Amino acid sequence: MNCVVLVANTFSIFLSFLGNPGLAGFYRIFIESLYFSLNQQYPVWAVSHGGHCKSPPEIKRKEGNPGLAGFYRIFIESLYFSLNQQYPVWAVSHGGHCKSPPEIKRKEETVSHDTDDVFGLQGQVEHKLKFLRKYVPKDVKLVLIGHSIGSYIALKIMKQSPEPEILRSILLFPTIERMAQTPNGKLLTPLFCWLRYILYIPIFLFTLLPERVKSFFAHFALFRQKRIHETLVMTSVDMLNMGCIANIMYLASQEMRSVVERDNSTIKQHLNKLIFYYGATDRWCPLQYYEEMKMEFPDGNIRMCEKGICHSFVLDSSKEMAEMVTGWIQDDLAKL
Repeated sequence: MNCVVLVANTFSIFLSFLGNPGLAGFYRIFIESLYFSLNQQYPVWAVSHGGHCKSPPEIKRKEGNPGLAGFYRIFIESLYFSLNQQYPVWAVSHGGHCKSPPEIKRKEETVSHDTDDVFGLQGQVEHKLKFLRKYVPKDVKLVLIGHSIGSYIALKIMKQSPEPEILRSILLFPTIERMAQTPNGKLLTPLFCWLRYILYIPIFLFTLLPERVKSFFAHFALFRQKRIHETLVMTSVDMLNMGCIANIMYLASQEMRSVVERDNSTIKQHLNKLIFYYGATDRWCPLQYYEEMKMEFPDGNIRMCEKGICHSFVLDSSKEMAEMVTGWIQDDLAKL
């Protein structure tokens, strides 16, 4: 059964139940036309009938920080359609980075018995492991896509979770080592680790503003983008919640302190499944880190961006990135 699962935000949803034969691919033109006719404001899902198509591997994303799946919606949809709607694409927000819908009991979804630090870095790793164990069948094959700190989490999952089988893990702009020593890390470590409490009062006052005022500031913050997608604005406004921002800044402080040494043993063990994609001007993953990776793992699939894509690619290069990822995994999917 094919489907798209977007985890993070509450939207109105259009769900299409198909005729016979019930393959979503037959409805692609209809789905796309309906989606764009609705000004890309509402997800349009088509659900194939069980047994009418091959059981595919899942493609699962790990977000950066802030880790709201809404920022990745354009990328997810682009990837899904680039794969001819044959494979589910899931995105999992970080615990505590978005407001829980009223009908969901947050405690049941986020508390782990293995750690008291639910919203810290290890808590976020366990949050993703719990998702895999609860929602992904053991016989399903996975493609993991990690972005920024999501790359660190993806490596932890490969190290700790033998099931389900991981076909490929793609690490985009990977922050997997010495974050505090990067250009951005040197600038922001004092803020995240020691000064963030000073910011809580003005941030709290800002969160009290009306939604349309928040929307105005979100548009202003994104004004440099060639095209401002309303999805990005909606997600930014959704993030402007005191609890969410506190959790985002707390996770950032842990990243600066904890992401220090590259996990060479895990990389070596799974090198044939890994693709690393570094940015040429990335202030979170400087060129030096790319060059050292190439020297340490000369046989690894370690790539340097030649297209000028920035670290926060979800703001302006989602479709381009989705096309590249599709090309990288075609051979893996063809072998299924």
